Amino acid sequence: MLALAAAESAIIEALPPIIARHREAGVLTWRLIHQIEEEVLAAVAAIGLVPQAALGMVKAPAILGYPKDDRPVDFTGHDVRPITFGVIVDAWQRVH
Repeated sequence: MLALAAAESAIIEALPPIIARHREAGVLTWRLIHQIEEEVLAAVAAIGLVPQAALGMVKAPAILGYPKDDRPVDFTGHDVRPITFGVIVDAWQRVH
């Protein structure tokens, strides 16, 4: 559990400049949330303080079938919200 908490903290810390780069989009779409997830996980992995296995556990698994299109993000009908998506949505809402 400590590794997951460390992963979440590292993601939260790495998000502000990534969100700032995308703020002109205005609307958080499924395509954009996936892109931001990739960017933030790569940034955290590059630092090397969080085990790769922990990063794999906090990201959105493909099996959940989240869309990758240009519709606005809406978790209605989804029973699970991956940690990465949760913190991205929170950070996005603070900026927009």
